[in-house]
Parts: sequence; C-alpha cells; structure tokens
Amino acid sequence: MSESKKLPEGFDWKSITPKDSPKTPMDLFEDPKHKDLATANLSRGDPAYDFKSKIYDYSDGTEKDTGQVFHLAEVAREKPVALIFGSYT
Repeated sequence: MSESKKLPEGFDWKSITPKDSPKTPMDLFEDPKHKDLATANLSRGDPAYDFKSKIYDYSDGTEKDTGQVFHLAEVAREKPVALIFGSYT
C-alpha cells in the first residue's frame, strides 16, 4: 500500500467490509481506476459536477424527508453556490 493512503492504526477494516467482498480497502487504495475516481479532474473556473440530492430536515434531531430535491445545476443558474463538505460534529 502506498505511503500516502494508509488506514488509521488499529482500524478494523473487516468490520465495514462485506464478507463476500472481492476487495479490501487496501486493494481500492492501490487500484488505478479507483485512484482516478478519487481525484477530481477540475481546474479553477470549471463548472462543478452536477448532482441531485434529497433535502432532509434535521431540526428536531431526526431525519425527515422534506419531499424537496436540491439540484446543483438549477440553483447555480440562479445564484453562486458554495459547497462545503465535512463533518460538523
């Protein structure tokens, strides 16, 4: 496995990998097809990849489907959009 992609010390990858899976996480780290998918092929000013996603309401601490869908291309036609990915826990 490459030095840049290692699982955290003590991480039990078997606990999240189906028993019948033909690949381990380490196999995926080394597979050129998966490496290519993991790296965005964009330059500054390129449009983001379009996607649609259900919108959920978590205001009461539970997940509720609002019946609405976020469509990046539609919103981006109307105004600039900033996408922030991460955990806020």
